[in-house]
Amino acid sequence: MNSRIHATRLGSRLFALLFCGLAGCAGPGPKLFPPTPVAEHRLPDGRVERGYDTDRDGRPDYRELLSNEGRIVLLRFDLDRDGELDLEVDRTALSGDDVRHLVILLDSVPYAMVRRLWDQGRFRYFDRPSRVISPFPVMTDLCFADFFGVTPCIGVEAEYYDGHVLRGGFARYADGENSPWLTFTDYHMSFFAHGLAYFDSLAWYGHELRRIQDQFGRRGHGDFVGYCVGTSALGAQLGPNGHWAGLVRLDSFCRQIMHQTRGRVQITLMSDHGHNNERGVRISIRHALTDLGYRVTQRLVEPSDVVVPTFGMVTFAAVHTTFPQRVAGDLVGVEGVDLTCYLDGSDRVVVVSSTGRARISKSPAGYRYEAEFGDPLRLGAILNKLAAQNQVDADGFVGDRVLFEATADHRYPDGVHRLWRAFHGVTEHTPDVLVSITDGWYAGSGFMSRMLDLAAAHGNLETLSSNAFVMTTAGRLPPVLRMEDLRGALRDVGVRVAGADDSGVLPVGTLPPVLGHRVVEQREEPILVD
Repeated sequence: MNSRIHATRLGSRLFALLFCGLAGCAGPGPKLFPPTPVAEHRLPDGRVERGYDTDRDGRPDYRELLSNEGRIVLLRFDLDRDGELDLEVDRTALSGDDVRHLVILLDSVPYAMVRRLWDQGRFRYFDRPSRVISPFPVMTDLCFADFFGVTPCIGVEAEYYDGHVLRGGFARYADGENSPWLTFTDYHMSFFAHGLAYFDSLAWYGHELRRIQDQFGRRGHGDFVGYCVGTSALGAQLGPNGHWAGLVRLDSFCRQIMHQTRGRVQITLMSDHGHNNERGVRISIRHALTDLGYRVTQRLVEPSDVVVPTFGMVTFAAVHTTFPQRVAGDLVGVEGVDLTCYLDGSDRVVVVSSTGRARISKSPAGYRYEAEFGDPLRLGAILNKLAAQNQVDADGFVGDRVLFEATADHRYPDGVHRLWRAFHGVTEHTPDVLVSITDGWYAGSGFMSRMLDLAAAHGNLETLSSNAFVMTTAGRLPPVLRMEDLRGALRDVGVRVAGADDSGVLPVGTLPPVLGHRVVEQREEPILVD
């Protein structure tokens, strides 16, 4: 058996190598700032000045002054290389339209790791990073659609059930059909190259940074938004070491941009969601449902039929069925499944764990969480405390903001709100059952799992997956906020990011013309077991 698995993985990787060879290699990496200063000294007032030799002539031609808080606040340049510093830029006094904005969207970078790097002295042009809670299911398209205001996406992933037949897959992923947010970016790597990035992640990540660097520099004016998928590949292929190396390079990249623009740029970095940085065991939801007596197919015809899209390698799963209560109850007993959820006939979200069931309701007064037995979201102690503070009304509802602040640091951050939204507007074709798979396990494509030894995943309702990050050189943001509120918060500190509520942009649900549109019909009714 082990030899068969080894042969299958070897064949998949040989296919991947052939695919990479046909597609070509990554381009050169970015120009990076020197990793260490040539001189550093502490001033009498406690501030630190560092000198760098950027032209490699043996003497410092650029200096940074750090405040007592460790922020880089003053830049000094020797422009004519005569040994005298003749340009000084006070970063705390920047203003005017000649200051450009560079916004970089990073796939799958966890908040906790960025915060550790900041604490270690990296990214010190930036204010302290903030934590951003992503929508559930925690998927790139849903997250960035929320950020740019183009929710809903067609499906949770590029493969989805449209109510008639299972559609999508790699062809629609390549078309960008489920990615309407991309119309607001100035650079993103072709979807065809995304697969390559997961087999040579550092090289392709460097390729993306170089393209952003070159295109931002050539434009010479105006703002720029770039998207990097390579950070997701770094985590998926190399785990925490990959993320760490990628972020250290990103810091050097940002410092190079700051130097080449003479300090007249505001840089914003953000991720769509986190990554659990944990190798997992794959669950085949299709196999599990087959073992439970259901018929896995591409359209719902018989009462026992279920449709299960399997595209990526993620810690959530989607199931379409005419009997969501039964399917959710059966799946929650499968090893690795943490929670299942569905809508009942009264438009309440039902959350099921192996030891409990609860219902979520929404009204103008806020949210109500009613545990029928057990406590699947583990909110009992929090709700009791809020009740003691008179924050729960007579009907059991808690104000949205109150509940957000009370549960932002929970195992399931802002879980009630995110589960409600998962069934109310995040996707056009919403699954009947959503499955949150606990860290240490994952679901999705069997083909992809044979090609990649997955070192990190995302998708579930838990902390590591749900917590993205944002930080900007333009000002301090709230310490914790929702993805759907982030663009407004950035605007409050002067970061200009266009979205669906701006004039002259595409309406919600419109496919960006640059991405094209192609419908791929599926076969009538095969039985799908991966």
